[in-house]
Amino acid sequence: MATSRQLGSFLRNLAKHELALTLPTEVTVRSKAAPLFAVLIVAFVYVSLFCHRIPLPIQSTLFFGVLLLEITLIAAGWWYCIKNQRANGVANWRKRIALIAVVANTTAFAIPVVSLVYMIFYPAIGLRMRLPMIDGEKMVVACLVFSLCGFIAGILAPARSRFATALGSLIIALLVLAIPMGIL
Repeated sequence: MATSRQLGSFLRNLAKHELALTLPTEVTVRSKAAPLFAVLIVAFVYVSLFCHRIPLPIQSTLFFGVLLLEITLIAAGWWYCIKNQRANGVANWRKRIALIAVVANTTAFAIPVVSLVYMIFYPAIGLRMRLPMIDGEKMVVACLVFSLCGFIAGILAPARSRFATALGSLIIALLVLAIPMGIL
């Protein structure tokens, strides 16, 4: 009983003398280690996708890890883009560039996903309508163009969204190049 009374007393005193806790709303990498970190991530992605000496189960796991990393970077890019729209110290043209970068990254990621879903359901849809097959070469070129646009816009974007958008564009390009043409 004594411990529950002491705990209750402690909680009441804590409620009376409550201090406002503030948590950081964002984490930005503003050090000289950011380019090194980006190079390490790109090297990891490159080895994960293109090193054929790694056993197949590990390659598959690393591919899904890179895919998850890309989804995370796209989400972070959108989050920072929304934060940039609300920020006061950012130039309007940089806000627009950040939006262009995030849209380009999302489009470059969505094109292969939509084509994969289309190819899965093509036999069922093709029986009812005459729809053309997707040209894989044109799709890869479109993804690479959107990825390049996202990379250039990501470099020109505000500092808080620069890392996520530029790195996301590089990873999308590597992912598209790593998928064999037979699958696309």
